[in-house]
Amino acid sequence: MSNLIVNSLYVFFIVLEIILFAYFMMSWFPFSTKIKEFLITLLEPLLTPIRFLLKHSIFNTKVIDLAPMIALIVILFFQTIFYHLMR
Repeated sequence: MSNLIVNSLYVFFIVLEIILFAYFMMSWFPFSTKIKEFLITLLEPLLTPIRFLLKHSIFNTKVIDLAPMIALIVILFFQTIFYHLMR
């Protein structure tokens, strides 16, 4: 049972990583605004706390949004943990 939970969380983080990568691509290239709004709706609960923490840190910058990159690093960290738990 616990193996099923760990595998499910691992797959969840893979899907979240793909959605975050699509969000990166949408910010660099012009795509449909409906797709971009959908991705923002999915990722905003993840990015808002990171943006809040960045706003109160030394990395507070108005030029570039570092929240998606930090979210990707956190997701990859959790993926690694769940990968090692699956072994």
